[in-house]
Amino acid sequence: MIKIKIKKKELTGAIVILLDKNDNTLILLRPKEARFAPFKWGFPGGKLEAGETPEEAAVRETKEETQLDVRNLHSLKLEVDKPVATYYTRDYDGAVEIDHEHDDWAWVSRDEIEEYELAPEVLEMYDWVLENG
Repeated sequence: MIKIKIKKKELTGAIVILLDKNDNTLILLRPKEARFAPFKWGFPGGKLEAGETPEEAAVRETKEETQLDVRNLHSLKLEVDKPVATYYTRDYDGAVEIDHEHDDWAWVSRDEIEEYELAPEVLEMYDWVLENG
């Protein structure tokens, strides 16, 4: 008998797709100096810190990058290329104020999002949430 061991991707980061009451989503513009997807629009998120769960990282990174407090995160059941945990929520408080890691932000509808230069898989994740969330 041959046993095959499937290696799971170890998660290194987490992102959050936020939706408002009209199903618009918040996207952030990455700076041109960014290592991943420079000058592309993406969702709040970042790397896990030592001892942190993916959900804790998602909450922390969203707060750091947008000043929004997010709650009631739900996992996307969608395979993405990067080893990141993906969440979505409609439950948040605060007003958007971006940090030094981003150059701009926008709440966009499904029709509008395709007008933006998006980071990889952003559109697929947003579509998944709209269909399943």
